[in-house]
Amino acid sequence: MTAPETTEITYHRLLKRQIRKSLPAELAEHPEIQEFLSSVNQAYLEFQDDMARVERILEQSSSELFKANRELIKIADEKTEEAASTNRRLEEVANSISEVLIQLNKEGNIIYLNNAWEKVTGFKISESLNKNWKEFQISPDAQARLEFLFTGQIKSIQETFILKTSHNTEKWLELTMSAQLSSNNDILGFIGTVSDITARKKQEAEITRMVDWFNESSEAVQVSDERGKLLFINHEASRRLGKSQEEIIGTHISGIEKIFEDEEKWQEHVEALKGIPKMIINGFHKREDGSTFPVEASVKYYKTDGQGYVLAFIRDITERVEADIKLKTYMRNLERINAELDQFAYVVSHDLKAPLRAINNLSEWIEEDITDFLEGDTKDQFRLLRGRVHRMESLINGILSYSRAGRIKTNKEKFLVKSVIDDLCETFSSKKPIEFKLEGDPDFELISEKITLTQILQNLISNGIKYNDKPDIKITIGWGENNDEPEFFVRDNGPGISPEFHDKIFVIFQTLQSRDEFESTGVGLAIVKKILDEKGSKIRIDSIMGAGTTFYFTWPAIEKTEV
Repeated sequence: MTAPETTEITYHRLLKRQIRKSLPAELAEHPEIQEFLSSVNQAYLEFQDDMARVERILEQSSSELFKANRELIKIADEKTEEAASTNRRLEEVANSISEVLIQLNKEGNIIYLNNAWEKVTGFKISESLNKNWKEFQISPDAQARLEFLFTGQIKSIQETFILKTSHNTEKWLELTMSAQLSSNNDILGFIGTVSDITARKKQEAEITRMVDWFNESSEAVQVSDERGKLLFINHEASRRLGKSQEEIIGTHISGIEKIFEDEEKWQEHVEALKGIPKMIINGFHKREDGSTFPVEASVKYYKTDGQGYVLAFIRDITERVEADIKLKTYMRNLERINAELDQFAYVVSHDLKAPLRAINNLSEWIEEDITDFLEGDTKDQFRLLRGRVHRMESLINGILSYSRAGRIKTNKEKFLVKSVIDDLCETFSSKKPIEFKLEGDPDFELISEKITLTQILQNLISNGIKYNDKPDIKITIGWGENNDEPEFFVRDNGPGISPEFHDKIFVIFQTLQSRDEFESTGVGLAIVKKILDEKGSKIRIDSIMGAGTTFYFTWPAIEKTEV
């Protein structure tokens, strides 16, 4: 019989140690024992696997816990730093603001101040902490009202008072303070702000003085906001409108100004004001009784603290408007009178010339009829008679020209001065040789009444030729600028004019020589003077006896243009 095969079993090291130590070899070989030992070995192996898994889980959990702990420490450090940073920023903000932040305990002792305290009061923060508020010198009335807060009679206060600073100066301060209460409404302390309003008080005093000045002004003054609400009017504006200041202030400007009855017009007006320094406008103010009167307003837009204001100084221009109406009426009447004068002058000259022509014709007929009987003096008398008739006709023509001088306006046109003078020189002729000399910029241009300027130059040149006593006549015509004003001159080489006659020659019909010697009406220079007076220009004479005369005259600068 063959012996049964034995299978060698590998036991767990701990079980193997116990078998060797406690179980006899022969017993260990017993099949039932081996089956039992195999079950125990399996349990050992499963236990070992379970322990390994537990160790791995514990190791992983420990690692995650350590990591979480580090994260918590990091977060705690970050939050601590963030809180510290926030506290620093809050402290910086508190110390950067211009208002004083103040905290008191329930006894009224100071437990916190920001840096503004030293700037406003001059007292050191370190010296002020733990001091009672009552130790600072403030007005008695303010102290009394603060006592109501400290004793719990009121929960908050806003008070304006004067404080004597560390420099022994007085400042206006505004205190806003509230009580800090517990859940049982017990006072824990007080917290508030202190503002330096000294500048504001000074400004309010200035405004008060300005309002008093406005109210004493003889001109109407009004202030409105951008929406047209009237914020202020002075006594004079109130008087003109026939309402009290209280009735007008707070109403819309459309209630007193006709041109702003459409509120869109007011908004357009404000927008236009924003882009310019000031504006002058005309309007019609409305009185209480419904009547209106014309006004002129100087208006300016201001913006302060984000709020826009419109300030207006208003003048009642009723008298001016009435004067303008009268002036226009006078101008129309003057134009009508001038037209009648022109017609009168024309009719008179025509009626006067008719008999003169008849006298001239009659003298010629008589002379023809008695030609054979005319001798010496009689013939000279007939010639003298016709000469006087021609002189009289020239005087009549001169009167007509003088009456129209300066009143008949011609169109302005652009022209070269030299071109005008060149054309003018070609129109003159004389028994004596004439030499013309021109002095001036050939490119000098004007926009002016060309015909009127030509008439003046023609009269002055004609005067220099007619009365010239030299065998060769020399006429110099010049132009240029003197103090930015166009100036012309006409110079001749004639006998000259004595200073005592410098004014007389511009009087109508005045001549320096007998008309029997030089046939002249004495109207030419009078016309020149009248035209220049009408234009606000000046004429002067520079003359040397025996050497010649120069007439200088200016021309309106407003009519000058650049080339």
